[in-house]
Amino acid sequence: MNIQKELNQGNGFAIVDIENIKLFKKLRNLFIQKINIKNEIKNINTVRKAMAKMSKTEINKSMIELLNFNNLSEMIVMSCPKLVRKLCGTDLFIQRRAHIIINVPGKGQAKQWPHYEMISGLSPFSYIIWAPLHDLDEDSGIYYINQVKSSKIMNKEEKKGLVNGVDVLNLMEKQKPVKINFGQAIIFNPFVIHGNTPFFSNYARIACNVRFQSIKKPLLQKNSDYLKYFKL
Repeated sequence: MNIQKELNQGNGFAIVDIENIKLFKKLRNLFIQKINIKNEIKNINTVRKAMAKMSKTEINKSMIELLNFNNLSEMIVMSCPKLVRKLCGTDLFIQRRAHIIINVPGKGQAKQWPHYEMISGLSPFSYIIWAPLHDLDEDSGIYYINQVKSSKIMNKEEKKGLVNGVDVLNLMEKQKPVKINFGQAIIFNPFVIHGNTPFFSNYARIACNVRFQSIKKPLLQKNSDYLKYFKL
């Protein structure tokens, strides 16, 4: 696959293999260590099972505990160095603090409404890596709308003066999430609409993501409050 062509002229997103799986496993182990759950056996599945039963308040408290995971952005980028270098070179702006996303099962629990990254002021020259910390079941992942269809939806919304109108919100009911395994990631551009649907399981879904771009490309609204320099 020509990844640049797929991201810029094709669907706008692609499934890729994590290149440095040893480093990514270390990332997962650090996450497991930092999450406070009461269980003698602490691995990704015991963490997922415990978090599936947590209240929103408890999950928010856990997210605060993860604020000391201050090298997460670098670890994600360095897990896919050849891919990042091919797209953006070696001198980068990367997200100052990458995200850990925890989604719990159950009706009404979908946290990621349909959206595209440009809506939050991200540069059109940026890319996003999204990677689960475990295998994903068919109904518990993220769905992506190819960039041609995404563009049509966005143009239709703009003409109506809407943001996340009925047509966009209805996407949640019609999509089948992408199925990927631990050791894989999805990379996409900021024009691709994506989101998640409610899922039903005994386990929470846990993933991480980071945004990055070449330092040679202009920024939009995001600045050094959101981004930092990183030499690959």
